[in-house]
Order: sequence, then structure tokens, then C-alpha cells
Amino acid sequence: MSALKESDSKPKSPVIWAVGGGKGGVGKSVITSNLAISLAQRGKRCIAIDADLGGANLHTVIGMPNPKYTLSAFLRREVDNLHEIIAPTPIPNLWLISGARALMEMANPKYTQKEKLLRHISKLDADYVILDLGSGTSFNILDFFLVAQEGILVVLPEPTSVENAYHFIKAAFYRKLKRATNRTGVSEAIDRVMVEKISRGIQSPRALIENVYSVNREAGEALQVAADNFRPNIIINMVRRWDDKDLGQDISVACKDYFGITVEFVGEIEDDDHVKKAIRMRKSVMGMFPASPFTKSIHKISRKLLSHDGDSHE
Repeated sequence: MSALKESDSKPKSPVIWAVGGGKGGVGKSVITSNLAISLAQRGKRCIAIDADLGGANLHTVIGMPNPKYTLSAFLRREVDNLHEIIAPTPIPNLWLISGARALMEMANPKYTQKEKLLRHISKLDADYVILDLGSGTSFNILDFFLVAQEGILVVLPEPTSVENAYHFIKAAFYRKLKRATNRTGVSEAIDRVMVEKISRGIQSPRALIENVYSVNREAGEALQVAADNFRPNIIINMVRRWDDKDLGQDISVACKDYFGITVEFVGEIEDDDHVKKAIRMRKSVMGMFPASPFTKSIHKISRKLLSHDGDSHE
């Protein structure tokens, strides 16, 4: 019987972290798995969920064979609860829900499937749940990112990755604001200022919110609350040059100026050959190389993220 279960009562909901990236190949799965291991090593009961249903590989970078059951079984209603597909990992305190053998039609679950999955995730009996998201900016990916208390964006110090990161932040931010339009008067206020977009000089989301506030204070406040609650984190991965370390702060400043939001740079990870060696061996980096620069960076980043909810003690 699994040490974790999905409770019928109302336990404390797990803290959710979601790791995304505007494009593939930025190291999301490696970072997700090792953040989960870092939490587990701190005594946190953690479940890593491979939500990259089109190309899941989280089990490989954790150092596991293909699990018997995956998320596809839950989405196809072959099992009733997520606890039925939770697999133990070689790491104490860490469990995995895999999407390893999900069919391609499961890569974009229907709205009802997504909502059901999110409900069940919120009821898992764990301290932390870490979602490894797919690439791109589909609504499903954005909604998984937005449901998390900590949304983490992995960026490479390359122009294409940086550009995709901005696209991801913009798409997620507008998705967040769109939810606020369900309140009475918000959608109408947006429509009103957008008709006058040119004359008002609206060239950024920040300016949009300011102008909505000027015509409808309640609507502007609703949008501002949504904006204030959108606080993604940035990790710069595979840093090779000294000036690459400035990229995280540069993105943070640019997002503050353009969007009017706080994007926190939580750390950089140097390009480390230990990562490639561990992946080739189908083992976790932290398990094989506990003293590597990569491992030290992951522990530092996890401490910083834990401090956001006041839980940074060893």
C-alpha cells in the first residue's frame, strides 16, 4: 500500500511548484527532478508529477524504470484516483506520478480532464507537489503554471530561449488577467480603453491596467490584484560566461518596466558536465554527484523558494 493517498477528508493542500520553459531543451525535467530530490532530502514529502504528456521523461532523470501506471491511466478513467498511480522512487520522501507512456491524444487533455486533474492534485497527501510542464504556451500548460504557488521558468542564456521566456510570461500574464474579467464591469472597462488604445498611448499591460483604473476604479483594482498575484520565478540554466549571470536580473527589471509585475530571479546553474554524465547513466544528478556545482546550485535555489512561504530551515 502506498505511503501516500488521496484523502476523502480535507487535509492541508500541498504546496505546488510548477516548472515551465518557453521552449524545449532548457533542462526543465532535470531541474524539476532535482528540486524534488532537494525537498525530499530536507524531509519534505514530495510528489513529482510529469505533466509533459507529449514527451514525458521525468522517471529517467530521477533514475527509475518506466512506471507501471501513468497519468494516461487517470485521464482515460482506468483508475479513479491519482494515489493509484503514485510510484515510489529510490529517494526517501519522494514519489512520482509519471506521464511516460501517455498517448499523443493525451498531450492536450480536454478542459474537464484538466480541471479534474487539478482538483485531484490539490487533494494529494504530500507537503509539496512539483509539476514538470511541457513546452509552449497552450492554455493547459499556462493553467498548470498559474495554479502553482511557485511558478518557475527555466531560461538558457541564448536569444531564442530569452525570447520564448518573454512570450511565456506575457501569455501567462494575460491568461491571469483574463480570469479577472469574469468580475462585473472588468471586461467592459477593458473594451472601453482598448477602443481608445492609440489616443491613450497604451503600449504595455502595465499601461492597460492604469487606463482601466482611470475609467473604472473597481475594474482596475481587480486587474491590479491579478497582476500582483502573478509572481513567477526565473532560473538561468547552463551558464557558461560570467555576464550570463546578469540575465536573470535583466529579465526581472524588464518585466517590472513592461508588465508592472515582480519576476524574481532565484538563481543560476552553471553548465556542469556531471549533468550529462548522470543523464547518460539514467541516474539523478544529486544522487550520483552530491558535491557537484549543479547540486549545490539546486540546494541554494530550493532554499530560496522555500523562504517564500517561510519554510527555509534545514
